[in-house]
Amino acid sequence: MSGGWNTIESDAGVFTFLIESLGVSKVQFEELISLDPEALQQLNPIGVIFLFKYPAGEKPSRDKPLDGDFDFAAVETQDADKNVWFAAQTIQNACGTQALLSVLLNKTQQDGEGEVDVGPNLKEFKDFTSAFPADLRGEALSNSDLIRDVHNSFARSSPFVSDESRLATDDDDVYHFIAYTSINSTLYELDGLQPAPIRHGDAGACPPEIFADAVVPVLQRRIERYPATEIRFNLLAMCEDLRVKAREVGDEEMLFREEQKRRDWRWENALRRHNFVGFIGEVMKGVARRKMEEEGGFQKWVEEGKASTQKRMEERKKRGQAGDEMDIS
Repeated sequence: MSGGWNTIESDAGVFTFLIESLGVSKVQFEELISLDPEALQQLNPIGVIFLFKYPAGEKPSRDKPLDGDFDFAAVETQDADKNVWFAAQTIQNACGTQALLSVLLNKTQQDGEGEVDVGPNLKEFKDFTSAFPADLRGEALSNSDLIRDVHNSFARSSPFVSDESRLATDDDDVYHFIAYTSINSTLYELDGLQPAPIRHGDAGACPPEIFADAVVPVLQRRIERYPATEIRFNLLAMCEDLRVKAREVGDEEMLFREEQKRRDWRWENALRRHNFVGFIGEVMKGVARRKMEEEGGFQKWVEEGKASTQKRMEERKKRGQAGDEMDIS
């Protein structure tokens, strides 16, 4: 296996431009700030990506998940129309991209029909892996140079820590992405750390038009398993590009907002990719050079620093003495 996978943020702008870089058309992500079925349904979501803190020590079970039922048959069926594309997660840090692909590759267009145009690259990847079992699909994903390179291009620049070599320890907070979507009118949870897709509710009971009403209670039950003080969750809805919707209904104000959002996302993504260490170093050099050119030069700067430090030490000493006197009395 060549190369590693870096961590990426759970951010609508990151995920939107990531899938566009992979060739997906007319799809974007929107961040949801509440579990409101009506707000979610207004987006007419294709699926949702959920980020949560992975419980320390929790081991996946092959017998029964904490909620729902494993659907091994959905992966093993030879019926292409009913087969659920599901991949085991075989590498650290890839779960964000794996979660969004778990939705997209179950929504691909066939001969121009279907919900999402995933583009030639992902279509070819799905065709190549369609006959694989879940573990080999995970290996194929982990070893895809194209998908890995696009994923890593959205990682936040870190000049001090190599995300490729650093592994999580028991003391770290570990976060995990999973996906929920309606496949064959059935609500599925797609988590690469589980042995199979998890079916919530009866088969055929969740057509796409009621997906929002069906998925919110499932998310609520998952969140309720955590202490009430735990608030570190993030939910992204995958939906049609809202600019397309704005053009269709002739909403110029909405179109302006969405275009501005895209410009903001491009700027934020550019900042994420940039390493500012060199820039900061040059700024510090410039400050030092300017100080040395001033009257008195470097020595004056040093003396001013010493005087300032001495003054702060004397003030802390006085405050400490005052506090001692109050304790004695």
